[in-house]
Amino acid sequence: MRSSATIKPLTITIDGPAGVGKSTAAQQLAAHLGLMYLDTGATYRVLAYAACQAGLDPRADVKPLAMLARRLPLQLVPGASGRVRVVLRGTDITKAIRTETVSEAAAQLSRHPQVRRVMVQRQRAWSRARGVVAEGRDTGSVVFPRARYKFFLDANPIVRARRRQRELFQLSGRRLPIQRIRQQLHVRDGIDRTRAVGPLVKPAGAVEVDTSRLTAPQVVRLMLRHITRNHSTSRAGPGTAHPGHPRRAVRSASSAPVGQGLCAVPPAHGC
Repeated sequence: MRSSATIKPLTITIDGPAGVGKSTAAQQLAAHLGLMYLDTGATYRVLAYAACQAGLDPRADVKPLAMLARRLPLQLVPGASGRVRVVLRGTDITKAIRTETVSEAAAQLSRHPQVRRVMVQRQRAWSRARGVVAEGRDTGSVVFPRARYKFFLDANPIVRARRRQRELFQLSGRRLPIQRIRQQLHVRDGIDRTRAVGPLVKPAGAVEVDTSRLTAPQVVRLMLRHITRNHSTSRAGPGTAHPGHPRRAVRSASSAPVGQGLCAVPPAHGC
């Protein structure tokens, strides 16, 4: 019988571009399985937010940005329904990091290899204490390449733009033109897919899911069924390398309402 010290916490990764419903699905999956939800994109947004406050240039101030990343007093506070509050120096900045300005700064500073190396170390540290559902652009390829389960979400460009439009409207009350948002997503995709470190790719072994016509509960059900089919029959304790009750989780997900859209909980569009 293996000792608990030899059993690693379960890690599940969900990658994909902006507007595919990663955050909503990841939050719900984490809640079903009793795991921590880690939005890696939010960590870059917090760094961008702090950098803007400090007057740093996200394009040029590489060394100061890496130093700031090492000492950033960031807290990820679990909340209801798998949601996480983002706290910096005692202030809740969960909504403040979702502005267009912060999004642009996060996209720029996340291109620097020195910055990404520091952030990846911190993201891994957050997952060591317990199992985690991590979502972002490179969670399955770089941050957690040995994750037991990996998923890659994608969607039609116009669907992605509409979701992003709804999110921005919920945050600011302004409804931006859909073509403008499509162009922004196109530019962001180019940055994400071509950066030297941690580019957006489908990780090896990842299950690809097109969310264009799926609700968040439907996406979660697909993930849970995959986990159940591949779940080892060996015994494991809570928070170990195997979900404690994956079949129970699937039944719970199957009973969830499917009329709720992917953007009922505003999805994160981090790095």
